[in-house]
Amino acid sequence: MSNRGRVSSRSPDKGAFPLDHFHECDKQANDYTHCITKHELMPKRCRKFQVEYLTCRMNNGLMQKEDLEKLGITQETSWESEEQEKQFLYDKIERMREKAMQSALRRFTQQQEQNKQEEQKQE
Repeated sequence: MSNRGRVSSRSPDKGAFPLDHFHECDKQANDYTHCITKHELMPKRCRKFQVEYLTCRMNNGLMQKEDLEKLGITQETSWESEEQEKQFLYDKIERMREKAMQSALRRFTQQQEQNKQEEQKQE
């Protein structure tokens, strides 16, 4: 008996990315390719199409079902618009600036205390 017509129902090994021989996800792949070309290779603008393509592959047994966050698609990296991305980056910079200011103030205060102690020792 021949097994030529059978399709394996088990997902491929982790890290393997088998070809889509039956073209089950061609539409999603083409949508993503069109988007990435339109947006000059800026993948964050095409996140929706990335998710659709990966979901199609998982649903058709072309890759192991995996949480999208494990594939690097998190809420933090899924902006619907450039304004959201700008706001996210601005907020992140503000948090970093605030931490830097607190650290500098803490070091300044420690230096002032050390100077005061040295002055008291000299008296």
